[in-house]
Amino acid sequence: MPTPEPNSDTLANTVATRIHADIVASELQEGDLFMTGEQVSEHYAVSRSISREALSQLRAMGILKSRQRKGLLVDRPDPVEQMERWVPLYGRGADGSALTHLAQLRYVLELGAVDLAVPHATEAQVAELRQRASDFERIASVHGHSADADQLDLAFHCVFLDMTGNELIAGMHRVLSDYFLASTVADPKPGEDAQRAIREHHLIVEGIERGDRDLVRNVLRAHIEGTLS
Repeated sequence: MPTPEPNSDTLANTVATRIHADIVASELQEGDLFMTGEQVSEHYAVSRSISREALSQLRAMGILKSRQRKGLLVDRPDPVEQMERWVPLYGRGADGSALTHLAQLRYVLELGAVDLAVPHATEAQVAELRQRASDFERIASVHGHSADADQLDLAFHCVFLDMTGNELIAGMHRVLSDYFLASTVADPKPGEDAQRAIREHHLIVEGIERGDRDLVRNVLRAHIEGTLS
C-alpha cells in the first residue's frame, strides 16, 4: 500500500511558522535580505511549491516582501491593516461572544487613551473636537441617533483618539468603530438618549480644555459603556 503524501497546506503552514519564528529570533531588520526562494526550499528541506505557498502566506502577513534581483526582504507588518482583515471574520462568532469581545476591546482602547489624549491635545484638535460635538448636536437633536448622527459620533471619537499622537491606537479604534457602524442597522434611539450623548460630548471637550482627566474618563465611561451590550 503506497504511503500517502503529506497534506501540502499543513506543511506550508508549518514551514511558514518556522520561517516566522526564525525571523523573530534573528537580528534582521526591516529591509534586510532574508533568503532567495531557492535558498528557502533548500534550508527548510521542502519542495519549491511548498516554499512558495509558505512565502505567499508570509508576504500576505507583511512579514516578507519580494524584490527582483534581490530575493526576500524582511518587511514590517502594519497591525492596523492586518486588523482590517481579521475583524470582520472574527466578528462572525456563532455564539455572539466575538462581538462582545470586540466591543470590550474598543471600550478599553478608548478609556485607556484618556491619559495620552488629554495632555497631548493641540489647540487645533480641541477646536476640531468642539466642532464635531456641535455637528453631532445639530443632527442628533432633531433626528436622534440616526445613521448620519452615528457617523458624526464616530468622527468625534476618532478626533479624540488622534489626540493620543499614537497612530496604532487611533487606527485600531477606527477599524473597530467602522466595523460596528457598518454591521449595525440604524435604529433611532429615544430623543432623551440623544440629548444625553450631546451633553456628554460637550463635557468631554470641556474636560480636555481644563486638562481634567478624571472628568473626561468618567464622562467617557458613561458615554460608551452602552456599546458593551
